[in-house]
Parts: sequence; structure tokens; C-alpha cells
Amino acid sequence: MKKLFLSVLCSSLALAGFAQNEAKALVESGKAKFGKFDNEQVKLQMHQAVDSAAMCESLLSGYEDLVKALPLDTIFETEKDGTPKIDKKTGKQKVKTKYSKDIVGLISGHHNDFAMVGSLYNENRDYANAAKAWEIYTSLPEAAYLGDKKPVVADSTLALFSYYTGVMYYQVKENEKAFNAFAKAIKKGYDANEAKEMLRYESQMIVSAFIEAKDYAACRNFLDKAIADFPQEALFVMFKGIVLETETDNIENAIALYKKATEIDPTLAQAQYHVGRYYNNKAVNIMNAEENKNLNDAELAKLINPFCEQALPYLKKAVELDDQNAEAKRLLRWVEDRLSK
Repeated sequence: MKKLFLSVLCSSLALAGFAQNEAKALVESGKAKFGKFDNEQVKLQMHQAVDSAAMCESLLSGYEDLVKALPLDTIFETEKDGTPKIDKKTGKQKVKTKYSKDIVGLISGHHNDFAMVGSLYNENRDYANAAKAWEIYTSLPEAAYLGDKKPVVADSTLALFSYYTGVMYYQVKENEKAFNAFAKAIKKGYDANEAKEMLRYESQMIVSAFIEAKDYAACRNFLDKAIADFPQEALFVMFKGIVLETETDNIENAIALYKKATEIDPTLAQAQYHVGRYYNNKAVNIMNAEENKNLNDAELAKLINPFCEQALPYLKKAVELDDQNAEAKRLLRWVEDRLSK
């Protein structure tokens, strides 16, 4: 048993040593890249010639190195006889770090530089890297690993830069990242209508992609989180209905969600249409049922008019809100024609 314990201990120490070596290499690389950025920034401030692309790349690449080094910077403490030093409070082996304090200081100290670098990338139309830089800028005030070194930034500033981040991700068609950035902007207080419109647009792109891939479970997970974050956003509720109807090929599974969407936002034209379509389908199915084919109009009306009457206000509202919906217009004409007989 003792040999087994020593073998496991030696393996653990070897792995820890390997991780520390890798952490050291990453920290040295990250420091060098941050140093290069600092030197170029001084030149920029002195109006000297600067390789701005290399300067910006140094900051982002240096950040990536330092963040990778953090989880590797773990030294397991041992007693003089080589056995693990146990923390009495946790019952686990004590650990210490060698580079983490420097890493935290370097990243925190360059916080504002990520905003500046994002602007430079945007000016050069490198939208992917602009998004990356601004996303780092907005994430650091909430980064747990920075501890008391987390930069303090007003929510209004974080909201604005989160919106910028979303626009950059939109430019490069990174829909989920764009959605998350716009969501963060709104949560932080960005109340301009364009942020909500972009959030809705990105959600539509994401849902469409999931449906096309038939990845309904992932789509439901996305929508459940979106609904939890934005309970007053009727579009997400309607999309969940569309996903359920598409997956099961049965509108009965979706109608409660379509109705809920109309209740949350009566101005959502598509939700009004889907509820109207549901009642219209009920009427059509009854009319086309084999057992009803010999009924006259008066007899048929007793069966289908109640559903037509339920469909009517929803279809009218759908057309009123969106007169480009040709299908809603067609269904409305059919319902009105049936009710006039």
C-alpha cells in the first residue's frame, strides 16, 4: 500500500511539475508580448511610427497566454518527508501559486488597453478581433480570478462596449456570441431600441440554424435561457412554439406557447398569425373529415363556425400588424367567407 501511495504521489508531483513548467513558459511569453505592446504604445503616444497590427496582436496573444497559465499555476505543498501537507479546514492538500499574482496584475493593469485595441481593430475593419478585444474589456470587471484587482467600470460603459461587441460579432456572423453580447448590453442598461432589435435578429438566426440542423434539444436549451433572462420578450416564447411544432409536426404541442406570446406582446404579428392558423386548421380539418363530406352548409357551419370565430380576431390582428403576410390574408378571407354563409 505504501509503495502504491508513493507511486501515486510521485505521479502527481510529476504532473504538477510539468504543469508548472508549462505555466512558466506561458507567463514568460505573455509578459514578453505585453512588453512589446507597452513599447509600441509609448511610440504611439510620442507620435512615432508604430506597427499597430503587431501591437494589437501582442496584447490579445499575451492575454491568451496568461489566461492559459492560470489553471496550470498550482504547486502542491508537501511535508518534509514528502507526504501531502493537508489543510485542516478543507481536508485537502494545500496548494500555492507562483505566477498568479503577476498574471492578475498584468491583465488588470492593461484593462483599458483592450478598449483602445478594439477601436483600432474596428477602424481597420478587423471585426473579429475588435469583438474579441471589447469582449475581454467587458469581461474583466466580472472576472473572479482577478479578485480585488477587478477593474471598476460603470454599468453604462460596460453596456455600451457590450453593444459594440455584439455589432462586431454580427459583422462576422458569430450569431450566438453576438446574441450574448447584446443580451449583456441590455442587462447592463443599454436601452436603445437597436439593441433589442439586434437581439431578436440574432435569436432568429440561431433558432433557424438549430432547426435546420434538427438539433431541437440545443435549441430548446437556448430558448429556455433566453426566456429566463428576458421573460417579457414574446418572440422567444413564440420561437419555442415553432421548435416544438417543427419537431413533432403537431401544432397542438405549440398552441399554448403561441397564445402566451400574444398575451405577452399583442403587437407580435407572427404570434397572432400562428394562433389564427391553429383555429383555422381546426375548422378545415372538420370540414374535410370523411364523416362530414355529405353535410350541407348549414350543418357544416354548426361544426366549424365556432373555430372560425376564434380564428377571426387573431387573423385580423395579424394582417393589421403585418399586411405583407400573404398567408394570413388568405386564411382571413377563407374564415370571413365561411362566416358569411
